[in-house]
Amino acid sequence: MKKLSALLLVFLIACSSTAEVESSELPRISTTISTTSMTTTTIEEGDTPFNVYWRDNKLVSYPTLTEEEVEISSAINQNKISYILLGDGTNCIKKTGGTVDTARINEYDPINPRAVNEWGFIVQQVYTCDSFSISSLYGDFFFQDGTWWTFAEISQEEKLNLDENGNEVELNVWKFATRINLGPDLFNGNYECRADADYIEHAYEQSELDSYYYYKDIEIDYSTPTTIEQLENRIELLEKSKIYYEIALSVRLGYRFGTVEDLKPESSYIDAVLYGMIVNLEDNLEAKYAMRDYLLENGPFESNSDEVDWWTYNSKYSAVEWRTTEEFVEFFQGKLEPFEGVGNHIVNPEDLPNPDWVISEDYPRNTLREKCEF
Repeated sequence: MKKLSALLLVFLIACSSTAEVESSELPRISTTISTTSMTTTTIEEGDTPFNVYWRDNKLVSYPTLTEEEVEISSAINQNKISYILLGDGTNCIKKTGGTVDTARINEYDPINPRAVNEWGFIVQQVYTCDSFSISSLYGDFFFQDGTWWTFAEISQEEKLNLDENGNEVELNVWKFATRINLGPDLFNGNYECRADADYIEHAYEQSELDSYYYYKDIEIDYSTPTTIEQLENRIELLEKSKIYYEIALSVRLGYRFGTVEDLKPESSYIDAVLYGMIVNLEDNLEAKYAMRDYLLENGPFESNSDEVDWWTYNSKYSAVEWRTTEEFVEFFQGKLEPFEGVGNHIVNPEDLPNPDWVISEDYPRNTLREKCEF
């Protein structure tokens, strides 16, 4: 049992990356749909002098969107997707709660025409991102010149040269953003399913990456039984994974309050994978909790035989009893390094899978999106 668990720990590791999306035709819109404005409607009195400076000195001029570009953009902005994977590997999640920031962009908002009482270059935060270079995305998506754009936060000092205007942090709106190219294929095909699939896979891979970096420099002595310290460490990793998976569930449910039972694994491959991920982890944690409680009450196992006896007596916690789905098993197996299987016999260590497989260039990434119907 311990050997099986250890082998799974070697296998179940991954890192987030990007993959190019197949190109397909842009959605054809036959009717005009109004946009959802992300432009602020209130002018902050204290910012007026700076806004005048910004308008007169920092705005860049771009061509106006065509009628067709407005229609395509408007359709997408009606229901923003929960998750975006940028070309550089940055993960961005839709902002749904807490304080929503605003930022100045260095052009007039191209998709939301400004009213008389609006500056036209102040937009709201829509996504939070996980990279050092891009922390937030602002404003609506817009389609122009055959590709998709939005606005990404940038550094005032490095990009905008605002030193001559004093301390911008004291402004009511002190963040700044500029347009960023999201590529022509972001919303091709079933993009909502693809976005959810990418985030679910990202959550899985982040969990496995945590395990990889924890175990890569640890030598496990299989001649001794599991200790309480080892259990605590495994539980900590699983509890972190549970957080990743709960966020993935929230993304999949459209940020509605819900549980794993609100998924539809019988009709959706994506849901079936996520369902299997969550319930399998829950059962894994339950087994670890049960063993920890036993060791805290009765003291450490004295031998491997004692640990085997515990598993025999508590067979309901065995990994073979953990819930899963066929779809999750298939997804998991698709992440494994291709190698000749080894049986229950002594083998040369060189015949075993490469533990660094999950951080190699050959590791399969963005595989779950292939199950979305286009």
